Amino acid sequence: MIQNLFIVKDGIALVNQNFGECHSLTHDVNLITSYISALQMISEEITGSSIKSINFNEIAFHFYIDTKISGLFYIIVADIDDNQKTISNKIRKIGDLFSQLYFQKIEHFNGNIGQFKNFGKILIEKNIAKGNCGENSECDSCPNRNNESRIIENFKKDKKKFIDHFTSA
Repeated sequence: MIQNLFIVKDGIALVNQNFGECHSLTHDVNLITSYISALQMISEEITGSSIKSINFNEIAFHFYIDTKISGLFYIIVADIDDNQKTISNKIRKIGDLFSQLYFQKIEHFNGNIGQFKNFGKILIEKNIAKGNCGENSECDSCPNRNNESRIIENFKKDKKKFIDHFTSA
């Protein structure tokens, strides 16, 4: 199940949407997108290719680089046991739809990310993603909505391991 979707252009998160059971990685989307953008740049510099996925304890980050629009890539955060082929198909479908709907706006992007805010609703309407349940910490109706989820705690731990690995090599 898609938990989160980020669409990033040149390090700027154009879309930050959580789905399903209101899985939110953090309230600071720039923490996630800048980290992922840096990982992509490191991968391309070291290996000459982009990252397709990163697996953490409970979640996996799946990536898709847009070939039509320079600097644009898509990130789906999903359950670790989700089918890789299904996720790959969804992320390509999301990429195709996004670039089809917003190509002109991206070509003339002026920093206004508000023009992309309805994209999550479009994905729900087209049954590509599920809407939030309204019961968890990221939902407006929940009294615990300001708490970070366990997902971000695992992400921070794995981030430290990743940085330690590359700095000790």
